[in-house]
Order: sequence, then C-alpha cells, then structure tokens
Amino acid sequence: MKKVFIHTNNKQFAGAILAKYAIESKLPKDSDITVEFINVDEIEAFKKFAGKEYMFAGKTRVYNPKDLQSFTLSRFMPPQLMGYEGTAVVIDPDIFALKDISPLFNMDMTNKTLAACSKKDTWDTSTMLMDCEKLKHWKIEDILDGLANKKLDYVFDIMSLKHEPRESILELPRIWNNLDKITPDTYMVHMTNRMTQPWKTGLPIDFTINPMPKIFGIIPREPIHKLLGKYPTHYQKHPDKNIEGFFLNLVKDAIKNGAITKETISSEIAKGHVRKDLLSIIS
Repeated sequence: MKKVFIHTNNKQFAGAILAKYAIESKLPKDSDITVEFINVDEIEAFKKFAGKEYMFAGKTRVYNPKDLQSFTLSRFMPPQLMGYEGTAVVIDPDIFALKDISPLFNMDMTNKTLAACSKKDTWDTSTMLMDCEKLKHWKIEDILDGLANKKLDYVFDIMSLKHEPRESILELPRIWNNLDKITPDTYMVHMTNRMTQPWKTGLPIDFTINPMPKIFGIIPREPIHKLLGKYPTHYQKHPDKNIEGFFLNLVKDAIKNGAITKETISSEIAKGHVRKDLLSIIS
C-alpha cells in the first residue's frame, strides 16, 4: 500500500486540492499510489486541542485552529491512518509536484524508518517518506497530550524528530522539497514562505509571525518596524516570477481538467482563503 497524505486545514484546502492534482496528473496511469487529505478541521483530537497551551521552542503558545498553519502536527498521523502498514508520504498543502513522484516510493530506504530533508541542525518534516510498520509509536492523541501536559515541546521534541534515532532517518535530497526554488532537477517545490504564497497575495496576514531578532539582542524590532510602516500586514507578491507562473498555470490546468472548479475558487475567495483576483488573472 502506497499513499500520499496532504495535511491541511480549511484555510489551505484550495492549495491542498491543487497539490493533489499536481501529483496525480503526473503519475503513470497504472500507478498504485493514491493521494488523500488530512484536514485537521475535521479531526476530533484537534478540536479538543483548540485553546490549549503548549511549549513552542521553550515559550508558551496557545493552539489556534484558525491559524494558517494549524495543520502541522497532523503530519505525524499517516502511519496511524495506514494501520501501521505500507509506505506513506506526507506533504504540506503548499508543496507541488513538477514530476512523477513514483521514484520517491521506490527509493531504497536502507532499512531506515523514515526519510526527510535536513535543515540546519535538524530535520525538515514538511515532506516525509515513512515505513509505517516501524512507526507504531506515532499516535496523534499521545502527541497532543504530551504537548498539552508540557512534557513535549513542539519545536525541540516533535518537529525536530528528537525521539527518533539519528541512524533511523535517511536524508532526502532537496529536490524532493525545494524551498521556493525550481531547478531542472526539482521533483517538488515548497512555497514555504507564507508571506509570498501566490494564492494569498494581497490578503490580510492570518498567521503568527515569528519574532524578529532583537537589536543588540535586547531591543524588539517589531515596534520600530510598525512605527516606520515596515511591519507586514498583508501577503506579498512572490519574488520569483517562475514560481508564480508555475502556480497560475497549475490553477488553469486544474480547472481545465476538472480537478477544481471556478465555483470552488469563488467560494474560497469569498471566505478570504484565496486572493481576490485569482480568477481574473488566469482568464
């Protein structure tokens, strides 16, 4: 059993639909790979977690189901959803395939538990390849309980894969999770800078902005930037025209082939989930 999971919430569901289409449209017709969504807004465990305090890089945060990235913890659910059998891939809803991703499932994992790209001194878990049978200790209820009880830290324990032995993780080449960059070798591009996601351009920011580095380590930058009018309040245009062009062409193609309808996009625009001019700029 081979399955791709795109974890998302309602705010990013339009992106998730397009991410699903990007994968499926490039798979061979006889492929045994299937693609499905994990929508945290429909999962009881996350509804119960709403409003709970948890540790985020040593500081207290409150889980907000309305945040743009409320879905991130659900990336650890695929083994459980697969009944701890088979092979699964999980991706963010802002990751889009440029090529057939079958080679990812055919990769020799050298008997390791999972595979992910490295990021500085940690792991980038936004794309993971998982041997589900070896991840029977991944249970979303236990993860959320550990966070709520402050026994686990979102960054230091969970996202960093701290509790997975280093030797059990295979490092994926960046071509499987290229960050805001498209090269001839790219299999999947990750539009990871939330501020410049092409389907959000011009909308008010609806996510928690990470704190800026303090001046001399003690003076907060945010009040100064707000005073100077430099503090961002709306999503910005993507600086790479190739990425914006790729995305807009993906939308056109998805509409043409029935993967998403103009009515769905109009509905997402009305909800404030998608930029207001999306339909006009692709027409």
